[in-house]
Amino acid sequence: MNQLIWIADGVALAIHHRQIAEHGGLEGIRDEGLLESALSRPQNLLAYSKSPPDMASLAAAYAYPGNSKKC
Repeated sequence: MNQLIWIADGVALAIHHRQIAEHGGLEGIRDEGLLESALSRPQNLLAYSKSPPDMASLAAAYAYPGNSKKC
């Protein structure tokens, strides 16, 4: 597997700010800890899976929350 590049907190926040600017909504995030948790989910999946996950599974880990809480 090639070197993976993970989404950094700053990049996620920049995307969020751009979406707010284009489409409206409230600035900021509710909980920085939830954001960090969501962004680390694919890394944890890679580190702790019984079998190595494929790229689609790692990408889905960003999109699908592990619980019902939102950032």
